[in-house]
Parts: sequence; structure tokens; C-alpha cells
Amino acid sequence: MSHPVTAAIITLNEELSIARCLGSLTWADEILVVDGGSKDATRSICESKTAPWADKIRVITREWTGFRDQRNFCLREARHDWILVVDADEACSPELAAKIREILNSTQEPANRAYKVRRIEYFLGKQITAGIWNPSYQDRFFHRKGVQYVNEIHEYPRFAALPSLIHEPLHHAPDFGPEKFLYKMNKYTTIEARDRVSQGMRTNPFRMFFAFFAMFWKNYFYYGAYQDGIHGFTISILEGISRAVRHVKIWQFQQEATLKTASLPREGN
Repeated sequence: MSHPVTAAIITLNEELSIARCLGSLTWADEILVVDGGSKDATRSICESKTAPWADKIRVITREWTGFRDQRNFCLREARHDWILVVDADEACSPELAAKIREILNSTQEPANRAYKVRRIEYFLGKQITAGIWNPSYQDRFFHRKGVQYVNEIHEYPRFAALPSLIHEPLHHAPDFGPEKFLYKMNKYTTIEARDRVSQGMRTNPFRMFFAFFAMFWKNYFYYGAYQDGIHGFTISILEGISRAVRHVKIWQFQQEATLKTASLPREGN
């Protein structure tokens, strides 16, 4: 008898992508969706009685407290110990589903307890084959015992041993483009910048100015994004902008911290 698996998803206003995601997971023993209080149709799509996933899904509403907390809540609430973590804008390929079933189709526990899963990235409909977006392997399939997510942004599960690799892929959103990139960039760079400042990182005008050029060169030339043509060129520009914006926000928050410190009453006054 194979070991059962829970496909775990966190959502917040994902009505445009969640059906694609859920439709790719009907092979799982449980689909657990932890929704952060979506204001769109996300929950109604998940709970549709006529959907192919209707007999597998369990939806829990939990106030959004950050990526790390939502992920850890999923680990606690899952009915099964083996977890496949999927983002709402991803789809599980049939090949990945078959590979996971192969790994778990045994009366014995699998020798490996954690796996990085390949994710195929897209930009405006084109599969990205080079640059810092490729290859992309994510910590997504594992036995939950002893596992906790760490970091608030770019959160990841901490494993006791190095994970193995699964090459059968998850597919990221094929329509991912500049608008979605910039939306995520604004949200993530704020969290990243606050985190960097709290850890003591500081920036200056020189780093703010050259951050764009350094990141563009790294992605386009060093990691070979030029191989993806105009798509790779555009991604390199966007990644350069993201790095520059992060430095600008670091400067903003370090200024705020300086002003706050200066406003505190001096000892002895």
C-alpha cells in the first residue's frame, strides 16, 4: 500500500489561477487549501461541488499572517505526513504526479525524506531556459516530521538532510509577465528591505545607483539570459529594477530608523 500525500496550497485572491492548480492535483489523497481571507472568488472556486477536485479538497480560512506562518499551519493541519507544496499559480505535471506515486508506492518508508522539485518558468507564454530563473528547483515534496518553514520572504522548509532532486516538473504560470512581476516586486522588496535593515544592512548612493547594472549584467551575460532573446533581455531589466528598488527601500527604512533613534529622549535628560 502506498503512502498517502497531501497537496498543500496557500491562497489569497487567486481566482484567476486556482482552478488550473487544483485541476492538476486530483490524483493526490488530499488537497488542503489554507485561504488567507480572499475577497474574490477563490474560495467559491475551491468549494465548487461539481469540480473534479470536490471529493479531495479541504478549505480552511485563516487570517493572513505571512508566508512562513501560513505554510507552517498547512504542515500542522495536513491529514497526511507526505506533503507536496504547490503555489496557486502552479500546475503539477502528470509526470510529477507519476513520479511521486512511484516514490510512495511501497510498504516501506522512502529512503529520502525530502526533495527539490524542478519548476518550469514562463514569461509572456515563453518557457525560460536560461538566466537566474533556470534551472529552478524548489523545496516542495517532503515528509513533514521535524520540518518547519523559516524566513518571512522566500520562505523555505528546513530539512535535517540535503534533499534529493525530482526533475519531473511543476509548471509556473504561463502568462506571467511585467505586471505580475512588478506587483510581486513591490510587495516582496518591502519585506526584504525591512528584514535587511533589521539585520543591520545599510546602503548608500553608490550601491543604489549600481545595483541595477550589476543585476542586469549578472542575469543577462553571466547566467546567459541572452539565450532567451527579447524575453531574457526584458527579464534582466526587470530583475535589475527589482534589485535597485530593494536598495532604495533599504535606504528609506534606515532613514526612518535613524529618525526614530534621534527622537528618543537622551539618557539623563
